[in-house]
Amino acid sequence: MTRSTTASGFTLIEMVVVIIVLAILAVIAVPKFINLKQDAEIASIEATGGAFKGGITLANVKWASKGGNGPVDNLQVFGDGSSGQLDINQWGFPAQNYPPFESSPRLNNVADCMSVWRTVLQDAPVVSNNANTAGAEYLATYISSDQCRYFYLPEQTMSIYYDSRNGNVITDSDPNS
Repeated sequence: MTRSTTASGFTLIEMVVVIIVLAILAVIAVPKFINLKQDAEIASIEATGGAFKGGITLANVKWASKGGNGPVDNLQVFGDGSSGQLDINQWGFPAQNYPPFESSPRLNNVADCMSVWRTVLQDAPVVSNNANTAGAEYLATYISSDQCRYFYLPEQTMSIYYDSRNGNVITDSDPNS
């Protein structure tokens, strides 16, 4: 009388095949998860750029509803008080936010760029003209007459461009450009 025993388990070849399949899946899936941080930064800058464009458009519509003729000083665009006032340039777009009267406001320095940013965006991401400012998310730069660029500090190849001559807001969210 002989007793037959059968062993159960996986063979070495089956184990190797499973490991290879898992390795292939990892090679395909890992790059998608690695880019999650960059995807979140891109989404953040695109959302901020969209909100900024919406605020610029709203200010222009408010200017147009008040007659839309030439520059306007201290136009109440958002909320109450001077923090919601914008100086509108001759083309009808935000140029700065300063309480003193100015007959023909223009966006002509980095302080103007920062004042428009802070007024147009409610609960705005912190903007500064110095990349080393604690808590700053964007670096404001004055490009040339009536034009600003706001660089996203965590990824400085991404930015938001504003031209106050035509209200153009361009979000450059391509980290490879």
